[in-house]
Amino acid sequence: MKRNDNMLTSKNSDGNKQQSCFSTLSLPSLGEMEQTVCMLERGTIITKYYPRRRPEQKTLMLRRETRQLIWSSVNSSYNRTSQNFEGSLDLREIKEVRVGRISKDFEKWSDESKCVDFTKCFVVYYGSEFKLRSLSVVALSEQECENWIRGLRYLVSDTLSSPYPLEMERWLRKEFYNIENSRETITIKELKSFFSRINCKISTQKLLEYFNEIDAGSRGELKFDDFSRLYQRHFTKTVVRLLLKSIRLVYFFL
Repeated sequence: MKRNDNMLTSKNSDGNKQQSCFSTLSLPSLGEMEQTVCMLERGTIITKYYPRRRPEQKTLMLRRETRQLIWSSVNSSYNRTSQNFEGSLDLREIKEVRVGRISKDFEKWSDESKCVDFTKCFVVYYGSEFKLRSLSVVALSEQECENWIRGLRYLVSDTLSSPYPLEMERWLRKEFYNIENSRETITIKELKSFFSRINCKISTQKLLEYFNEIDAGSRGELKFDDFSRLYQRHFTKTVVRLLLKSIRLVYFFL
């Protein structure tokens, strides 16, 4: 896979530097970019190419608060609580956004793709560096294609350079959206499921204690800000407990 000369450096979970191979060519002013990002949030009609089935029209849209790219059926009305989208990917996973028809998806359906204007096509490469996946897209116009490429390159760069607290907030928001109900809240049942899914060991009694502390109105449900506070409180207490345990071990061996 050909790599661009302009590289963005970030850090992986081990603290080691890694490079993201998408171009950081000249970007428009902040005002222009904000307009572009707002357009991506509203979504556009595109044709998505698949490795095993024929190309289909989809709605492609950006979910900025969680930094995700989402595609869904053209006829479905997306809202975050229904989760009625076909697929999604995290912007942090994106390694390159490339203009043109250079992907196995386009090659698989060459009869269809060769009839499409090259300047309306782009490919998003994402995932592990050892096993990249591709999202192959045809926009309705050259301008829309350009907007997607510029917007995604800008947002990926911004996402990779975000401070840890902001990364944590986006992750928590994404997790909350995955478990919230139609009232955009969660109950103790969803909260317990969340902690279990992230392999965080906490007793039901302790979880209820945290829940009741945050649920001041005794409504039996939490909104996102409450959920975030509860997670941060549990995380802080866990870190403090581990630190105290380490300090006791040090004194024991002195």
